[in-house]
Amino acid sequence: MSQRPKRPRTVRRNLEVTHRFYQITGGYRFLLEGLRKLGIGIAIFIAVFWAINTYLVDFKSLTEWVTSNFPWGVVILTQLASEVVTGVIAPELFIIWAKSTDYPWLTLLALASASYAGGVISYLIGVKLQKFPRVHRFATQRFEKQFTQIRRFGGLLIFIAALTPLPFPPVCLISGTVGFKFKWFLQVCLVRFLRFGIYGAILFGIF
Repeated sequence: MSQRPKRPRTVRRNLEVTHRFYQITGGYRFLLEGLRKLGIGIAIFIAVFWAINTYLVDFKSLTEWVTSNFPWGVVILTQLASEVVTGVIAPELFIIWAKSTDYPWLTLLALASASYAGGVISYLIGVKLQKFPRVHRFATQRFEKQFTQIRRFGGLLIFIAALTPLPFPPVCLISGTVGFKFKWFLQVCLVRFLRFGIYGAILFGIF
């Protein structure tokens, strides 16, 4: 007697399972903590950059110098390179620079796209790391906390990393290393554009 094929789970059922999973694992507490850190991070960032801009460096003059001396595309590619694996340069510096360009919001969109692309590249690098056990072990040890979190929370960690000051590139790298589904990764990472929009709206009004 042949078995009846299993019906695919409905969207409602998927939401119920996900909701229950996050209740059990503490995912909602993790989300609230991440949002709290986002608010604190924004407040600290504004205070620090205001102090630096007021007493040490004139960011307006600096960004205008960068715009005058470096092609637009070079700065965007620098943002892309920075967002692969480590995130060497804070994205906020590029957002401040965007205001000095002729089309700030278009530049901001390009920066967000470069950051998103950097995350995808980091993910693909993570996938390749599985073929190199020694490098894989190093990455596992180096980002042990993030490995534990992504195994526990999955896409929720990616969401938090894309939206908050939590390091985004390492989380993308780890997502590829642990085999997080690529299509889901691409969808969750779209929140990265929201982060750039939030910071752009704030920083464009300050600097």
